[in-house]
Amino acid sequence: MMDARIGVLNSGKFYAFANGYHAEPVIGTLEEVEAALGLRVAPVAPTQKCDAYKPFNVLVKFEHPAWDEAGGIEYTGITARSKSEANKIVRRLAHDDGHTVGRRAWFTATEA
Repeated sequence: MMDARIGVLNSGKFYAFANGYHAEPVIGTLEEVEAALGLRVAPVAPTQKCDAYKPFNVLVKFEHPAWDEAGGIEYTGITARSKSEANKIVRRLAHDDGHTVGRRAWFTATEA
């Protein structure tokens, strides 16, 4: 019996969201998808990539900066899977800090 998290495409390939719905689904044979979900030992040559967390530094620049924000504000040590996820985290942090409330801001993430 097949696991409920595994789906079948019209092409006959199997898929599952092994790393969550925010990541790309794992698509392949039934054995590869079950290995990605941890239901069996991984095949010798796995085809899926690993979504590991990485550290990012995010620079926030403003349309009309104050004198002490001319170079932007940098958030360091943000741990995320991708640049877009790091920007999303910093967008929330900057809003909670009051930096972006009612202001236009740009977020630029770089790997640390």
